[in-house]
Amino acid sequence: MKNTTLCYIEQDGMYLMMHRNKKNGDCNRDKWIGIGGHIEENESPYDCILREAKEETGLWLQAPSYRGLITFCSPCYETEFMHLFTANDFDGSLRADCPEGDLQWISREKLFSLPMWEGDKIFLHLMELPVPFFHLKLTYNADGVLLSHDLQFCGDSREPLLISACLLGTRCRYDGDTRPLSDAVLASLSARYLLIPICGEVLGGLSVPRLPAELQPNGTVIRSDGVDVTQKYLDGALEILKYAGYTNAKIALLKARSPSCGRGRIYDGSFTGTLTDGDGITAAALIKAGVRVYTEEEVDLLCGES
Repeated sequence: MKNTTLCYIEQDGMYLMMHRNKKNGDCNRDKWIGIGGHIEENESPYDCILREAKEETGLWLQAPSYRGLITFCSPCYETEFMHLFTANDFDGSLRADCPEGDLQWISREKLFSLPMWEGDKIFLHLMELPVPFFHLKLTYNADGVLLSHDLQFCGDSREPLLISACLLGTRCRYDGDTRPLSDAVLASLSARYLLIPICGEVLGGLSVPRLPAELQPNGTVIRSDGVDVTQKYLDGALEILKYAGYTNAKIALLKARSPSCGRGRIYDGSFTGTLTDGDGITAAALIKAGVRVYTEEEVDLLCGES
């Protein structure tokens, strides 16, 4: 059993990634990972990540956050405990040459298209969420294929709840506004559930603000200027399905009438404020996956669930 550290350094929506392309026999050869390495004798994980970051990048991390413990299991390698950190404050200048691999700032939009261990995508998603310290066990086969993952949030028995970020006060609506629930309702939800904020439109790559869009009778999503943005909505729904799978979330609270999040009643595609029966793209995908979907108009029912 070996102990290592791994840190993802973030700045202005970019992650500092290392392309491991310089050492033969490296189990991460040709993959992109964060910064880190083996914990040495008499080092704590915190000591180690400060040292490794300095050695590999030239940066001195300021108060990195200890986010989780990853257990990496493979028949080809020794079982590994990876102590996961994130950091967004540092001093120093990025070194021009790293002996472990090539360093590069990568945008979130490009991050998941890079060659990496499949399980890394799970904890990269979790790092972006306000979740408590977690333990994630990743089991691979001899070909490096992820066979299973097991996620536990430490010291938190609340049930995960996917919730539209605009209901929490995030300005992610098409008009750059938000529709937060009352403080009393949020307090009630937070006491019962681990709130996991989502926005299918933003996760699909749409900007804030953006032109309004509505779901058409033929299943496409069209902006008010006639541009087809269906694929963005489908991409966002796929990301949210991953969140649901990673966190084992079985309940979602979504924004009513939205072409992404609406359930039961949505705008009919005419941009006249007319409602019709139907579900938004994300809501439909979650329902198909077995997730119970509510809107903020049904929040009293949700608060009453045991």
